[in-house]
Amino acid sequence: MIELTCPNAIQATPGHAWTTAPKVQRFVQGFIQRWLQSLKESCGLVLGTISLAGLLACSSSGDKETLTVFAAASLTQAFTEIARAFEQGHSEVSVILTFDGSQRLRLQLEHGAKADVFASADERQMDLAQESGLLGGEAVPFAANTLVVAVSAQAGAEDGSAHTGATIHSLKDLAGEDVKLVLAHSEVPAGRYALTVINSLADDPEFGPQYSALLLANIVSQEPNVRGVLQKVTMGEADAGFVYTSDLRSNDNILALTVPSEANVAAVYPIAVLRDSAELESAELFISFLTSPRGQKILQEHGFNGLDSHNQPTSSRGGNNLRMSYRFAGPKMAHGLAHGLKEG
Repeated sequence: MIELTCPNAIQATPGHAWTTAPKVQRFVQGFIQRWLQSLKESCGLVLGTISLAGLLACSSSGDKETLTVFAAASLTQAFTEIARAFEQGHSEVSVILTFDGSQRLRLQLEHGAKADVFASADERQMDLAQESGLLGGEAVPFAANTLVVAVSAQAGAEDGSAHTGATIHSLKDLAGEDVKLVLAHSEVPAGRYALTVINSLADDPEFGPQYSALLLANIVSQEPNVRGVLQKVTMGEADAGFVYTSDLRSNDNILALTVPSEANVAAVYPIAVLRDSAELESAELFISFLTSPRGQKILQEHGFNGLDSHNQPTSSRGGNNLRMSYRFAGPKMAHGLAHGLKEG
């Protein structure tokens, strides 16, 4: 069962399953069943079999190995599907997923958090994990990503008459007045990549040397991870934000501006087994599955590039041709992404 962390009053380490002796397990299962029955009778609650199964799994998860995976927030949807597929082929393993900014995850590991696998959104955080002695082997690259600018539906609407805030139809508009821009924190890979892209755009004469300063002056928030950036834009709390291409794969309420390939980044995602892993064999199997054709196919379906892929944004430089003329229509886009953001 994925992402089910059971309560443990004695050991509070996130991600560890509750293991009990068989007799205690039977007692707990019986107690839960009686408790659910009493709720149904006294409160009229209709509790489905899924809820019952989820609660009972807490008491029986000790029958399986627990593989704890710390992964960058941008991997949330892809890794959830990958973990499910991995469990189907390895019924003896239960995968626990924890998502956050890569820098935060590394710091948690350095301060004693327990996990078996670490997947970062950049090589820098993995290098720092290596320097801290956290890794149990060599890190393996498994995917790549690029940046786009997510724009709220209000700010990107072609008819902005009903919108009192900023109107954003090009990268140049990001430096305009009244724009509310959000980035991931500069210590997080997505934030560091965004600053790199902004500085690269400022080096282009078409944007001009003042572009960077004007754009940075519009930042209203720096989020702990890229999912926080996307959430702010989706809810209309910000007009725009730099996110990964994969983040917009399944979001049909956000418009997007592509970044010229000359100014974009190639974000490489590495993964490694952790030195203190309690499930070394399962951790290695998980990484092998991730880098297998099936694992790579799942990643590509979620908007990531494989490391052997040369798909990059191909928009030419300049602001006028980077128009908000398309929406991302969901996770099943069979024909790729418009304006050069091709599938895979």
